[in-house]
Parts: sequence; structure tokens; C-alpha cells
Amino acid sequence: MKLKQTIIIAAILTSAAAFNLGCGNKNTVNLMDSFSADSNNAKPTTGDGVDYSDSTAPASWTRVEIKTSVGTMIVALNPAQKEHHDNFVKLVNSKFYDGVLFHRVIKNFMIQTGDPKSKLARAGAMLGDGDPGYTLPSEIKDTLYHFRGALSAARQADQVNPMKRSSGSQFFIVSGTKYSEADLRLALGNSVFQDFIANPANSEYNKRGEYYAQTGNQEALDQLQQEVQALCQPKLDAQFSKIPDNVKKRYMNWGGTPHLDNQYTVFGKLISGYHVLDFIESSVTDRNDRPEKDIKILSASVIKGQ
Repeated sequence: MKLKQTIIIAAILTSAAAFNLGCGNKNTVNLMDSFSADSNNAKPTTGDGVDYSDSTAPASWTRVEIKTSVGTMIVALNPAQKEHHDNFVKLVNSKFYDGVLFHRVIKNFMIQTGDPKSKLARAGAMLGDGDPGYTLPSEIKDTLYHFRGALSAARQADQVNPMKRSSGSQFFIVSGTKYSEADLRLALGNSVFQDFIANPANSEYNKRGEYYAQTGNQEALDQLQQEVQALCQPKLDAQFSKIPDNVKKRYMNWGGTPHLDNQYTVFGKLISGYHVLDFIESSVTDRNDRPEKDIKILSASVIKGQ
């Protein structure tokens, strides 16, 4: 689901697809190839023989075992992301996640869970607005990326959450897809674009876009598109040039969701259970992206580090 403002400008700026992880009061995530093997066997390499997978973590990272109704996954929590790390451990130790559903699943993108309201939800009910009654301050860092397997916090959209504060409990695990260099530029363009429309100083562009769309003035829309592209291009070029080559190659060979970088807080990664991630992301879902057959967290427990 996308806010009206995003829909309008997305139609104008066609070079940057709009992917929002929030709408209204919902904490949502708004796409890799399927791996049947576990992380220690999924080692994509290129002609240079380099392993570009991202399924290992330092021994100092806290390990959490997540047993689901379709298999077990182990995630590692980054202690440097202290607010999110400590909160996740607290919720796990209090059994907060036991019985929670994976309520939003999008193939080649991510699987999302953590809504406490999902524990007793009736079949087909829309979920995503449950939380523990608080949010967390953003810990977004430009050195942490949404590679395949990234553990990241869901949140409300910028229009209602300009500080990008995270949900107190909802999180997602990236499944993602592989990106060519051209696709990476488009994904980064989306991030630049989201920052552009979230800036109150640029509200006039949204108003003009809405007016032109409502009046059917295609010529004016085309001119506005060119104008916005010209404004965003320098920032896009500068940001793309700063991305390390190894990061670009990891997105190309391992995959992920680069359009989420610098937009959501990454606080860990999946280190075991990639076959479970693949199974869940391939689930048949309803129009709200909820799996038609419930998939739940049976239990979550810290197995190392805390």
C-alpha cells in the first residue's frame, strides 16, 4: 500500500519505482533467486571465484533461534545497533514473539512478522498495526545494507514518521532479488526520490503533479518529470559513486533490496535457515500479502550472546 502523495509523484518520476514500507498507521514493508540449500551451502560466486554471500556474522553477535511452523531459522543481532538489539532480546526473552504470524509476505522482497494482534487473528483479517506500545529511534547507517537475509525493522511511512522511527516489535527478513548495475541505479534513484518528496521544501512539486494528473495535462506532467529528474540526478550520481564495489557485486550476485538502504534500520542478519525463508516467501498470499495458510513463530529464544 502506498500513500497518495507517493503514487502521484511515482507516476511522474518513472525512473524511480516507489516502494514504501508504511501506510497510515501500519508498520509495513513495501521485490533473488530461490535457494533450496541452507546458508552454509548457498555460496554464489562469479567468474573471479569470490564468494559474495552474506550469511555469516561475527562471534560477538547475539544468536536468536526462531522456530516456525515450517522450519527453524537463526538470526544474528548486531550489538552495535544497541537500541534494536537490546529491544529484540528483551522481547524474545519475554516470549513476545511466540505465536505471532508472518502476516505480510512478498516474493523476491521480504517476509514480515512481529504484530502481536496476529496471535488471535481470524482468517483473512488485515494485520500490521499492532505493536508493544512504543517505537524505537532510528539507527540507520549508510554502512549497513539490505542484502538477502538482512534483519530490519519495519516502520510507518515518512509522511507520518519523518524521523524514521522503527516499530517496537515488527521486523522483516529480506529475500530480495539480484540486481544488475543499471537496476542498482534505479533502486538508488528510488531512495533519492523518497528523500526528495519527504522534504517539505518540495511539497509544491507534489501539488503540481496532483493538479496536472487530475486535469489530464500530460504535457505539463512530462515537463515536471524532467524537472524532478534534473533535480535528483546530481544526488543520485554522487551517492552511486560512493557505493563500494564489493557492495555492488554483492547485490548483483547475492541479492537484496537496495532501495531500502538508508531508509530502514538494519540490525542483524539471517545466518541459518535460508530454505525456510525461501519457503515462506513463496507462500500463496491474499490481496493484503498475508499467507492464505497461517505461518507462525512457535518460539524464539536466545541461544548465544545474552
